[in-house]
Amino acid sequence: MKEIQDGQLAFVARFFQAGRFDTASAWRQFSRAHGLRRRGRIGGRRYPARPAGRPVTWGYALALTGAFAALALGIFLFERSAWTTVPQAAAAQTIILPDRTEATLAPGSTLRFRSRGFGRNGRTVRMDGKVYFAVEHDADLPFEITAAQGLVRVLGTRFQVETTADGTAVDVVDGRVLFAHAPDGRRQGRGHRKGLPVREQDGIVLTRGMHAELAAGAARPVLCEPQTANPAAWASHLFRYEDTPLSAVLQELSAQFGKDLSTDQPDRRLTGEFEGTDLREILGLIEEALDLTIYIK
Repeated sequence: MKEIQDGQLAFVARFFQAGRFDTASAWRQFSRAHGLRRRGRIGGRRYPARPAGRPVTWGYALALTGAFAALALGIFLFERSAWTTVPQAAAAQTIILPDRTEATLAPGSTLRFRSRGFGRNGRTVRMDGKVYFAVEHDADLPFEITAAQGLVRVLGTRFQVETTADGTAVDVVDGRVLFAHAPDGRRQGRGHRKGLPVREQDGIVLTRGMHAELAAGAARPVLCEPQTANPAAWASHLFRYEDTPLSAVLQELSAQFGKDLSTDQPDRRLTGEFEGTDLREILGLIEEALDLTIYIK
């Protein structure tokens, strides 16, 4: 033990320099560098140093920055992975969403939706092209669609949404639909206007048989006459006519089924409803109702 102590004393004697190992001086330098000050001693009790307006070291700031960066990356990756995309197809395709809503996509159309929590936390989809929806009714959870600049909100109905370079169009087969401009800065997800839900007065309400269009760059959609009586018949297979000239009926059926139809009495008018995919059956019902003949070429 004595030899160890003698060795230590020799080391100190050899390397000792006055003021070099001054702990008080070292503390003062550290305090100035990191913004600390002593609290002193009161009544025999020592109070530790505390920060003076800035962090003790950069380590904490770097740790917090790393944590926030990791959180932001996690949110970004979750956002990307949370959306399911139905890819484009060469033919019409029908999919069933998690809430049992049916969506029929026209060729070349796309649809995106959140697969996680869909039908429980929300019912929001995004689309491009032309899609026909048969939405399951849920009074507590509206179904929302963002399409180009348009926002469509429904509770449960059948309707079609189509986007083109000219804008967005909506056709309602059954039910009630709110059609409005998608809020600026938030074209996806549940609609908001400056932080508030989109209201009916922000757009127009469409019901059975109504057609509206939102032109590119326009602030509100407007009611229009549809080009045909049943724009969504390609997917719904439902044909409704209200005092419609037979010539217009045959023109729509010709386009739908790819056949050239004609009659000797094109000025007759038709009121009726037909549903199905059998053209000859539909024509037979029309011929019986109007007592005439329809020719197929």
